[in-house]
Amino acid sequence: MARPWNEFAFTVAMPHLAPGGKLSEVEFLKVLNAFQWEAIARVLGRPSQGLANAQGERLYSSFIDVELHLGEYHSFDRFGEGARVSVRNRVELYAQRFAEGLFVLSDEEVPDDLLETIKTRDELRSLTLPWVSMTNAFIAPLGENNRLKVFKPAGIEGIDLPELAEPPAGIESQRRVQATGRIEPLGEWPGAVDLRPRRRERIRYQILPESDLNGAGLVYFARFVAMMNYGERIFLSEHLERPLSSQLNACLSTDHRRLYFFANANPTESVEIDVSARLLPPGSGSAGDAARPYRTPFRLEFRTDLYRGGDKVLMASTLVRKSLNVPGHEKGVLAEASRLLASLA
Repeated sequence: MARPWNEFAFTVAMPHLAPGGKLSEVEFLKVLNAFQWEAIARVLGRPSQGLANAQGERLYSSFIDVELHLGEYHSFDRFGEGARVSVRNRVELYAQRFAEGLFVLSDEEVPDDLLETIKTRDELRSLTLPWVSMTNAFIAPLGENNRLKVFKPAGIEGIDLPELAEPPAGIESQRRVQATGRIEPLGEWPGAVDLRPRRRERIRYQILPESDLNGAGLVYFARFVAMMNYGERIFLSEHLERPLSSQLNACLSTDHRRLYFFANANPTESVEIDVSARLLPPGSGSAGDAARPYRTPFRLEFRTDLYRGGDKVLMASTLVRKSLNVPGHEKGVLAEASRLLASLA
């Protein structure tokens, strides 16, 4: 029997915003993680700060995968300052060590009858509303960030918990990506054009303890996305034969992301970012909406991988589709997008 759906909500405020006044994907993921952790605590019947293993070591929720799809909302531009976001969430446990969270979101109330049709992660894909799925493991660091071990919370055997009979889909897909390097495509795009760099090299990022680490001293999962965004910006602005402007880059907004985590890093580490990108033909992805206050000349799809600088261990991989959502008054960005399309025609 599936557990009931939790009800959460938040109002988009200035700390949640990215430049241009749209909801920041990084800050949005932080909010969702807080809801996920609260839902896990409800299932286990104890506060999150009270979770520990049999040895009394504090347990944290480590991420295995995240998939995010904005559906008919197209992008985070829909959620501006003052928007109220309704979040429905359900958590299921597996093997007493893992948790799978499903989320359905809207800027209106999410109807209960819609949720009755959603039993699995795959059924989220039928929704036109935004949805997110994520898989977590209960972990404790073993002395340093690159040595993490999965534990079950102490006392969990005494709790009557319905559990998933099969491993969450995120565990299986994460293993497959780690073994093969291949991420399931976000769609088929005939006519997509690779953006070829002047030089093929990784981009270096130095971990910043003040912003990249969480309360456990681990590199926080949402900051992996921030590093990937950084690498994609440097790739577009410095590595292409025809560099793209920072103004154009600021208009990119995530539509759909698949993200897999494999390892963490110590605070003094650097991260190497490997980026490839292709331009999707105009009109690809979700259909246009005449009510939107921007134009979408094209979309980009990025494959981005993070490696620890010291030992080159793969930390995370993502495949993400981003729309170039340009406000009508940004004539320079629209002209730049037209020039890029003409040069690739």
